Amino acid sequence: MSQSIRRAGRGAAFALAAACALWAVETKLWTQSEASEFEKGTLEGIALSSAGRLTLAPVFRELHDPALPQLWSAAADSKGTLYAGGAEGQVLILAPGGQAKVLATLDGGSVHALALNAKDELFAAVMPGAKIYRIAAGGTATLFAEPKAHYLWAMVFDRTGDLYAAVGDPGQILRINPQGQVSVLFEAEEAHVRSLALLPDGNLVAGTEPGGVVLRVTPKGEGFVLHQTGKREVTAVTAAPDGTIYAAAAGARGPAAPPIPTPAAPVPQPAQPGQQQPQGQPSPQPQPVPIAGQPVSLSAPPTVSRMAAGMPGGSEIWKIGPDGEPVQIWSHPRALVYTLALDSAQRPVAGTGNEGQIYRIDSATEDTRLVTAEPMQVTALVGGPRGALYAATANPAKLFQLGPELEKEGTIESELLDAGSFTYWGRLRWEGDPRGGVIRVESRSGNLDRAQKNWSPWSEIDAAKGGRIQAPPARFLGWRATLRAAASGGSPELRLVEAAYQAKNVAPVIERIEVAPANYRFPAPSSAASGASTLSLGPIGQPRRAAPPKPNVEPAGPVTLTYEKGAVSARWKASDANGDTLRYKVELRGGGEREWKLLRDDLRENRLTFDGARFPDGRYRLRVTASDQVDNYPGAALSATAESEEFLIDNTAPRISGLTARTENKRVVLRFKATDNLSPLMSAEYSVNGGEWQYAQPTTRITDSLEHDYEATFEANAGAETVIAVRVSDENDNTTVERTILQP
Repeated sequence: MSQSIRRAGRGAAFALAAACALWAVETKLWTQSEASEFEKGTLEGIALSSAGRLTLAPVFRELHDPALPQLWSAAADSKGTLYAGGAEGQVLILAPGGQAKVLATLDGGSVHALALNAKDELFAAVMPGAKIYRIAAGGTATLFAEPKAHYLWAMVFDRTGDLYAAVGDPGQILRINPQGQVSVLFEAEEAHVRSLALLPDGNLVAGTEPGGVVLRVTPKGEGFVLHQTGKREVTAVTAAPDGTIYAAAAGARGPAAPPIPTPAAPVPQPAQPGQQQPQGQPSPQPQPVPIAGQPVSLSAPPTVSRMAAGMPGGSEIWKIGPDGEPVQIWSHPRALVYTLALDSAQRPVAGTGNEGQIYRIDSATEDTRLVTAEPMQVTALVGGPRGALYAATANPAKLFQLGPELEKEGTIESELLDAGSFTYWGRLRWEGDPRGGVIRVESRSGNLDRAQKNWSPWSEIDAAKGGRIQAPPARFLGWRATLRAAASGGSPELRLVEAAYQAKNVAPVIERIEVAPANYRFPAPSSAASGASTLSLGPIGQPRRAAPPKPNVEPAGPVTLTYEKGAVSARWKASDANGDTLRYKVELRGGGEREWKLLRDDLRENRLTFDGARFPDGRYRLRVTASDQVDNYPGAALSATAESEEFLIDNTAPRISGLTARTENKRVVLRFKATDNLSPLMSAEYSVNGGEWQYAQPTTRITDSLEHDYEATFEANAGAETVIAVRVSDENDNTTVERTILQP
């Protein structure tokens, strides 16, 4: 089961429980207090910290749906006007309190970078082709610069009015003066300079691909590697007022990894006949047809985009202090960070794909998943008024505002507890702090593995009534917590929800009893384990949870037996749906007898060997009774009984009669008759004067009955006494030997 369960009890009781069997009737606790447990539920308006704290999320409000597949960039001016750029060359504008509209449509591809200068003039870059446009307030766009690069990923203005551009193929940082003249500030010796930001001291910080390097570059073009991440592509960089740098990196780095596009980037056009393909530029690929509900797979570098289609690697975020020390403060095995911004408290906030999640990095050991957007990728984050953040998304393209206020109400609906069988519910308790708000917890139950229809209605957990779960007994249980903000707008905090339950005992089942071939015994049971109590702990940080009882199915696989004359062995297949430990009683009854005779009681294994020589020959049956009394309260135990097919105990050897030997035509003719009361004859042999045993053939040619006549001939030993031994065995390996003497 994926749900986290732990047994009731604390301290010494817990240590004792670790060494004892789980009782089916024991009260168990379904506990959820870890982020990995809460995130399996359904969260609406709830933020989840990596430490397992649930609080109200910032309000996440949709501002505009431009009916585009992607938005890639966003910027906000000093008046709070929001600009966004994306597919089809469109640049959107959203003034405070107004409606979003298309400001300009640019030629050349998708708008992947926006920048505002000190005069709040807007500049937009499209690619492929790396054209930069100046867009006037009325929407008129004029070509400002056309660098010699195939990709332009980011732009930023310095205080003097120079524009810096991060370009790819080749990987460079370009400086563009106010007149639109382009010069190369820095050669990165990488395929792409993927991200760019201005530091408070006037230097630049840049991230590259495919080396995953974070660089500091001075206005003179002097570069210094601050850190090489463990990833392929530094997708985003940002800087705090004190000079602290935050850098996000994504994708597995390796020599064979090709450049990978951002989701749904435009396709470079192939070179015309006679035109040389630019060195280092990926060959254009066919554009796939988008499928509704799936990310669009694009083909313009670099890494993040193709990972959106399934490339491994995950992401990490690094904090580089003003003194240059790099510290990894966040990582995720699947989420791909596309953008970084700082909130009003200067904490980094990351927009990710492919689940559209936004994370706030609270410290080097803790983060909070703030919201999950419906679009698959959060591609741009930019600061807004009063501490709000604006978010642009892809697949599909939308504009959102995050915060600054919190939701008034949020809910979390848990995943379902599968108790495995019909179960009674006990008390439900929670731990948290209302902080002037309200925490309301409800529960419901059902017998379908999905809580849709035909479940019980939600019923509130009333602490004044002992916190008893009012949902009816069933197999599945779910809970729902509602958090309501305080009058001040502050959020309650929920840390733990724990429900007690107890499964109703179910009788064991014995499916089959199998008697092994005669004269073979099972190996002796393994020696009992040491009486010392032990406790196994998982890795640090992983909670120790006991799963709901799984059905106990006794081993029924292959087993090796050893020969022992007279041994009778049997095994059986038994199970218990509650996972109870089973004990067995085995009885024997012969044909014509009325009462069962006890062979063994309190047997721990699902097999038994006993000495059949202690019983008269005849046909018998075994009766096996399985009981779960070990794991249930006295009087609450249940049992099941099954009988074997009839089997034979035969320890009596066959009889030999009519044994004669005579000489006929210089050959000895041996004749005899063998008879067995219960078991078919298996073989008949003879030995002459102690020589090797030779098979005697029955007159019917096949030995398969309780009685046979045998005849054998061999060369006579003229003039000497001949001693002939005859040996006959039955199917139960009972053997008799007799002899006759032939005189010369």
